[in-house]
Amino acid sequence: MGAGETFVYLNSRLLPAAAAMVSVYDRAFAFGDALIETLKLVDGKPVFFEDHYQRLRQGMKEAGFTATLEPLGLRNQALALAEANRIDRGRLRIMLSRGTPPSPAGVDPGDDLTPTLLLTAEPFAGHPEEIYSRGVDCVTVPANRGSYAGLKSTSLIASVLSRRRAHAAGAFEAIFTSGHGRMLEGSISNIFFMHGGGLMTAPDDLPVLAGVTRQKVIEIAAGEGIPLVYGAPVLEELDPASTTVFLTGSVLGVCPVRDIDGVSFHLDTDLTGLLRERLLALEKASID
Repeated sequence: MGAGETFVYLNSRLLPAAAAMVSVYDRAFAFGDALIETLKLVDGKPVFFEDHYQRLRQGMKEAGFTATLEPLGLRNQALALAEANRIDRGRLRIMLSRGTPPSPAGVDPGDDLTPTLLLTAEPFAGHPEEIYSRGVDCVTVPANRGSYAGLKSTSLIASVLSRRRAHAAGAFEAIFTSGHGRMLEGSISNIFFMHGGGLMTAPDDLPVLAGVTRQKVIEIAAGEGIPLVYGAPVLEELDPASTTVFLTGSVLGVCPVRDIDGVSFHLDTDLTGLLRERLLALEKASID
């Protein structure tokens, strides 16, 4: 292995990234017909691997993918890739496409394609620590993931364009809203609202992706005796002076929100700090 060379796993083969090739007719490239999982790497190990694997497996079932992925083999590939790329802390991305048809095809791929499996890993030391104390700014965007929001697919154009809009406005994240302005989730995160003594997040029957970290935070809150209600509020329904807002994500963790569309919210860093501390403990336990 050459110094500084980056490696990937493509169809269970460890290859230099520059030598890894996928057909231009692969369904991931042609139609976004692929599933992805992004995991945090700590000490070169994938955090909450089993949870991400189970979501990937459920996505395969719902999307009609014919591949069989063994969790042990997949995790071993992740570990080997992190080692090959000399990554201690970073991000692991698992992408599984429906595969490549024997000849160029339209939207209907036919049956029994051999899926393409790609694992990539890159170093990432984490977000600046200051965002966890001062919070981040967000803007709402009238967009969502659509009818298949529960499938974590590579069809991420809504997230890409929404984040560009947020960054152009000087914000950290874009918050997807329904046609009635109800706040559903972030473009790459889930969102929670703490008000009236209870914690609120959008229910799974709305067009949201049920994040792995979101579920961990729900479980942590239950353990702390914090009531949970499912709902997606509009901005005007919230009292900014008494409402704490935060985002969750696999790499982001628990991050407080300072401002949405110019409305400043109450920063309860005791709450978000507690949730973050409990989450980090769960992350450590998942790799031990």
